[in-house]
Formats: sequence, structure tokens, C-alpha cells
Amino acid sequence: MHDSRELLGQFLRERRARTTLSQAGLPARRSRRGSTLTQEDLAYATGYSIRTISALEQGAEHRPTPELLEAIASALQLSQDERSVLWFLANGTPRPEPQSAAEPDPALHRLVNALEPHPAYVTDGLWNFQNQNASFARWICDFTALPAGERTILHWFFLHEHSKHVAVEWEHEAMALMSLVRGRAMRSRRGHELTAVVNDICDRSPDARRIWAGGTDLLVQGPSRPMLFREPGYTDPRQPDDKNHHVQLTTTTLTPVREGESHRVLAFLLPEDYRTRTASSDVCLACHAAR
Repeated sequence: MHDSRELLGQFLRERRARTTLSQAGLPARRSRRGSTLTQEDLAYATGYSIRTISALEQGAEHRPTPELLEAIASALQLSQDERSVLWFLANGTPRPEPQSAAEPDPALHRLVNALEPHPAYVTDGLWNFQNQNASFARWICDFTALPAGERTILHWFFLHEHSKHVAVEWEHEAMALMSLVRGRAMRSRRGHELTAVVNDICDRSPDARRIWAGGTDLLVQGPSRPMLFREPGYTDPRQPDDKNHHVQLTTTTLTPVREGESHRVLAFLLPEDYRTRTASSDVCLACHAAR
């Protein structure tokens, strides 16, 4: 098994090889050595010596300073997740998070409403609900109807039976959600808060307990991906024409670039050729029958 120092060197070499001189803010070379960064280039871009950069890539630099790591991350244009990986491989600890803004950017609330008829909502770094549009309440969940303190996608997904009526591939999505939680908890300084939420949900949901205990994957917030939903008013899995009401929505995450901002918009984009089907009622017949 590779140790963290070997992985760190591999990580840095790969990221350096994919970064161009122009991306790092350096002038083009006159020689034929290529346009990607050498150790000398990275040293110049960060303000540190070639010896320091070389030692870090070879695993000889023990406990590099936060300033060095942040300088390298900026020069290599690492994403937030990549910065966390760099920090963990170099120091064995999660990267310190900047002070998070208490309130989301007001523009996020406007954006959620502007995304109609596509379902969308605003959440913080622990998936606490901040705002939603009418389409999200119809298609997925009306967070305002949930108890205070439980207005998260985790609580809704595992403590409310309606989530199984809405999500066609519920088991698959539940496993993906728990994997995402596990990965975020290990990268975040607030991971203990997220783990406490999961432990509470596991105490109350056998499904959550089973999936959390059986999973080992660590997911990061990846690119947009498809999810299969049932249309509002047609969420009863027992209906004879159930498959006719399956709609593939594309989930995407929009994150502000403001330093310390943990809030984000989650949008579920309807197919371009989708035409809203009018149901006699948005009431879930499966939920109604279970009462």
C-alpha cells in the first residue's frame, strides 16, 4: 500500500503536469521544454525554493506550512476538494476551513426562484434548508412542512416514506447520499456535526443504519448527473402505468466563489422537451393509502 508521502508526490506531479505556464501566470518559454510547469516554475510561482518544492514531491518535507500548501494550491489552481486532498496528504489532517458566512448570498435566493420550473433549493454545508422554489416543493419535498431542526435532505430521505415514492431508484440514491456524507465528514472541520446528524438519523431509521454501516465509498461533490423521479401527483409506485411517469432530472450544484461561503444551490433540471403533466392533485396516493 502506498504511504501518504508517496501519494503526495504523485498527486503534486500529476497536478503540476496538467497546469500550463499561462494558468500559473508565468510567461511562455523560448525553449522547447513544453508549456506545463516544472519544479523550477512552481518554485517561482509560489515564491519558495526549488529545494523546498522538490523535497515536498519526494516526501522529504515534513509538516509543510499552511502558507506553502496554500501557495502551491493557488499556483496549480486546485479545486476546494483538491486543496483538501493536498492538505490531508501533506499533514494528515483536514484543511482548516475559513469562517463561513452566516447568511447565504441574497442572489442565491433570487436564483432559486428564477430557475422555475426546474426544482431548486439553497442549502448550507450541512444540508440545512435555506430556501426553495415552488417546483422543488411539488417535485421533491416541501421543507417548510418538516419539523424545525430536521429540514435537511438527509432527514427527509431517511425519515419520510414519501422519499421512496418520489425517487424511483431510492436504494441507489440513498447509498450515494451516504457516501457523499461520509466523504464530506472526513474532509470538513465540521465533520463531527455532520456525523452527529447521521448517528441520530441511524437511530431512527433502519434503512439509514443499514446503508451507513455497510458503505465504504467516499464521494466528493461530482459533476452533474441524472436522477430518476416520479412526477408530482403520480408518485404511487403501485400505479399500473408507473413507468410512464418516470422523468429523468439532471442534478447540478452551483457554488458561490465568495471566500468562506458554504451555501450552495442544488438544481434539478427538467428535460428540455418535457411538458408538465397536469394531475388531478399533487397528493401522493401512496402516502394517503398508508395513513
